Amino acid sequence: MNGAGPGKPRKIKIAIIALVSVFVLLAGVITVGKLFFNRDFMQLIQGKTKYVQNIELATAQSSTKQIISLLDESVGLAQSYNKPKTLNSTLQYNVKLQDQLLKDLNLPAEQSPAVQKTMEYLNSLNMSVKTLVNENGTQTSLTVTDPSALKLTVNSLAYNDGKTYIHIPELLDKYLLAEDQAALQVTPDSLAKIKYDPATLQASLDKLAAIYANSLSAAEITAENDQSITVDGVTVQGQRLTASLTAPQTAAMVKAIAEAAKNDDYLYTFVSDNYSLFAGLAGTDAQASSEKLTKENYGKLIDELFTSLNLEEDGVTFSAVSYLSQNGDLLAHSYESQDNTGKAQLNYMITDEKYAVEFLIDQETGFLFTNTKTAEGTGKIHLDIRSDEDPKNIGINVDYSGCKMVPFLDSETLVGTYTVSLYDPNHEIGKYVEESGLPAAFNQLDQASFRVETSLNGDELNDHIQLDIPNVLSALVVQKTSGTIGNPSIPSQPEPGLVADLSKDESGEVMNDLSIGWIKFLAETLKKDPELAAVFAAFGIPKEQIEILAAYYAQA
Repeated sequence: MNGAGPGKPRKIKIAIIALVSVFVLLAGVITVGKLFFNRDFMQLIQGKTKYVQNIELATAQSSTKQIISLLDESVGLAQSYNKPKTLNSTLQYNVKLQDQLLKDLNLPAEQSPAVQKTMEYLNSLNMSVKTLVNENGTQTSLTVTDPSALKLTVNSLAYNDGKTYIHIPELLDKYLLAEDQAALQVTPDSLAKIKYDPATLQASLDKLAAIYANSLSAAEITAENDQSITVDGVTVQGQRLTASLTAPQTAAMVKAIAEAAKNDDYLYTFVSDNYSLFAGLAGTDAQASSEKLTKENYGKLIDELFTSLNLEEDGVTFSAVSYLSQNGDLLAHSYESQDNTGKAQLNYMITDEKYAVEFLIDQETGFLFTNTKTAEGTGKIHLDIRSDEDPKNIGINVDYSGCKMVPFLDSETLVGTYTVSLYDPNHEIGKYVEESGLPAAFNQLDQASFRVETSLNGDELNDHIQLDIPNVLSALVVQKTSGTIGNPSIPSQPEPGLVADLSKDESGEVMNDLSIGWIKFLAETLKKDPELAAVFAAFGIPKEQIEILAAYYAQA
C-alpha cells in the first residue's frame, strides 16, 4: 500500500481513517443496519450538527458491539480447537496431468511414460492422519503407505510455548526444530486464553466512540439534496450530510481519543494482560512473558503512536459522510482522509442482501469487498484489488452454499460448499504467464477453480477438495475425519541432545544425515516394493543403483 510509481510519494496517513472514526472502520460496521430518525423533526429540534453526531455515535457503538462479538467468536473458536481430543483422518487423492500440459512440456519420448507411471503411483498412495490435542499442545502423525511396502511417518509436535518439532523416524533419529515462537507467544493456546471482560471492554470502547461523536460538534456541517454514491455498480440517492474537520480539529480529535485510551484503566489492563500476544501479532519484540506492561510504558506507546502520525503538520483532514433517504434511513456511509499528498476514502453500503465496502486512495488504488446473499447460508463473496500499476485489477470470487455451523466433537465446525475462483477481467495473469516463459497450457491459469465441500455424516466429517486448472491438471482429495473426546497423552518435549536446530551451524551436518537416512530407507523399501521400483526404473534408475549407494553410506 505504501508503494508508488516514481515521483508520486505516498505520505497519506491511511491508518488515520480507522483512528479518527474510532472503530467504525473495523469489521463492526456490518451490523449498523438502518437508523430510523425522523430527520426533519430531529433537525428542527437539534440541528444538523447534533443529528450528524447521533448518526456517528450509533454507528460507532454498533461497531463496538460487533468488535466484542468477533472477539467472543474468535476466542470461542480457539478454545474449541484447544479442547482435549483425538482426531483420526484418512486421505485419498487423484491427480491427473492434462494432455495439453504434457504436449507443451515437449518431453522426450522416453520420459512421457515415466511421468504417467509416477502419477499412477502417487494416486495409489494412502494417507492417514492422527491428531492429539491436550493442554500441552498438539501432536500430528501423518503416515503414507502404498499398496506394497512403503511406510513413511512424519510427526509434528507443536507445544503451547511456541516450539514446533518435526520428526521423521524412518529417516532420522533427531527432531528438527521447525519453529520457535516462544518470544511472540502466538499459539492457538494463547489465543484461547485472552483475558477480558466483554461488558467492561465494550463500556471502555463506547467511551471512545462518544469522544469521536462529540468531537464532531466542531465540524463544518453541510447538507445537500439529490446526491448519489455508487459502490460496486449499485447507486443510492438521497440527502448527503457531511461533517468536515480541519487539520487542527482532526489532530485534536485523535489526541482526545488517545488521551482517553491512555487514561482508561480497563483498556490498560486489557492490553497489559495480553501484551505478549498483541506484540506477537504485531510482529514486534515483546517483553518477556513474565513481565507486564507498566501503566507508564502503556502511555508512552500511545504517545509515540500519536506523535508519529504528524497529523497537523501533514495537513490531515477528516470527513464523515452519510447518505440518507427521505424517511431518514442510512443508505450509505463514507469516510475521507486527506493530506497534502493525496486522499483516502472508504465507502460502504449495507442492505439485507448485500454488504459492500470500497477503499480507495486517490480513486486509483485500493480494494472492493462485497458479500451478496441470495438465500440463508448461500451467496457470493468478491474481493477486487485495484492498483494504478500492473496488475491493475485482480481478485477472487467465493461462491458459497449451505454454509452453517454444526456440532462436531463437543464443539462446532463449518460445513457447506465453497468454490474459489480468480477474478481477472483484464487477463493480467495471462500476461505474466506469457512473460515468464511458462508452457502455453498455463495461459488459462486465470480460469482455475478450487472447490471445497464439507459435510457431516453422523459422527464423521467429510471433505471433498477439487482443484481444476484448465489444460494443466485436475486434482481431487477426499478426507474423512472422526474422533473421540478425552485427554490423550502427548510426548514431552525432546531432550536438547535429540534436537537439531536448522538455523544454527549444525544444520549442514543434519541435512547430510537426513539425506543419508533417505537413501538407506529408499534402498530397503525398493527391495520389497515393486510399484515404487517401477517408478524409478521408468526414469532409468534401477533399484540396484540405490542399494549400492546405500551400502557405501553404511560403510562410511
